[in-house]
Amino acid sequence: DIEAQAEIDYVNLSAGVHHSYIHTPMTYEPGWERGYTKAVKEVSAKPVLLVGRITNPEIAEAILAAGEADAILLARQLFADAEWARKAREGRSEDIRRCVAANYCWRNVIAGHRVQCVYNPEVGRERRWGAGTLVPVAEPKKALVIGAGPAGLEYARVAAARGHEVLVLEQEAEVGGHVRLHALLPGRAEYGQIARWLARQATGNGAVIRTGEQVGESSLEELLAAERPDHVVVATGSRYRRDGWQGQTAAPLPGWETGNCVTWDEVATGAVTATGPVVVLDDLQDATGPLIAAKLAEDGMSVSMVTRWPMIGMETIPEVYYLWVRQKLYETGVSVVPDHFVQRIDGARVELLNVYAPDRVQTLDAETIVMVTGRRSENALYHVLRGQGASVEMLGDAVAPRGTYEAVYEGHRQARKLR
Repeated sequence: DIEAQAEIDYVNLSAGVHHSYIHTPMTYEPGWERGYTKAVKEVSAKPVLLVGRITNPEIAEAILAAGEADAILLARQLFADAEWARKAREGRSEDIRRCVAANYCWRNVIAGHRVQCVYNPEVGRERRWGAGTLVPVAEPKKALVIGAGPAGLEYARVAAARGHEVLVLEQEAEVGGHVRLHALLPGRAEYGQIARWLARQATGNGAVIRTGEQVGESSLEELLAAERPDHVVVATGSRYRRDGWQGQTAAPLPGWETGNCVTWDEVATGAVTATGPVVVLDDLQDATGPLIAAKLAEDGMSVSMVTRWPMIGMETIPEVYYLWVRQKLYETGVSVVPDHFVQRIDGARVELLNVYAPDRVQTLDAETIVMVTGRRSENALYHVLRGQGASVEMLGDAVAPRGTYEAVYEGHRQARKLR
């Protein structure tokens, strides 16, 4: 009996290692370790502390009420929202910026950088950007934000909180931009919480969001005349390319126009229907390629995943998702072909060369070729507006294709500057 041999004040229970269960992915149920703490409480009278994907105060209260733990620990969640406890106490659960388990925080730490959150740019900048630092403006302006991705939504949230009048126009039926697209991948639905929270907070602060509104050069003059904004923000994001453009050659893949080439997001949204056999060309090395390949395999297709890199999913390793995406590929039977680059596409055939032995060439049949490759910024409206002398700026992927963190950071920073 350990308790009889040592002075124990409490039991702090955590399961797993950092490669898997400690930084649990977004698919895990909040409070998933409650069974372990309950078992400890059955044999010990000492207080038992629980940790593990708890983002919702109601879940935390339910665990305590059930007697499965005596206290709740938060880690990643406090990076996402340092005001969690106060908001919970005030009954403002919907205002909590919930951790989506993107593990961007851990990615930065192990790279030797400071802690960051994928959609809370206040972390590490609390003195300048923390609670209570949004000062109302003396002379509110009207801002027109074109695009309701993470950059546009964060801009709207912060600008509206400062007292500005903000109108956001989004061409799609739903907000979210690339966040919405990534949430469509298997096991990534929680990522959509980013867009939902940003939109809810923006409208709660007084911003108006209108979806299904296409803004083009032909309609721009009429829009400006109707809304009369003082400032325009172009947050129109970026689009994936069907031609397979990637950094290795900075050019489209030879023969891409002869094949049935589509982008991964077209498959994820159902805009196109892939037919097998399918070749997924992955240059990004994040979770996108493996998960879209797994989705297609789950739909019953024969899928090969090709990358010029020595392995798939290298970018998922620091985010602690490699284990999960690799298991997914094995479970669904996706064939992985590393170390190969596309020499050319010839209709329903893809010729591959080994990047380390270029004379070794193999051919794969492909009725559908899914590109998980380069993106192109959509910023034509910015250049039109600038040419007209309007007060205008670009944010997020419209400037250059990057990630969620950069988009939210830029939206936040620039909204604080609006005078």
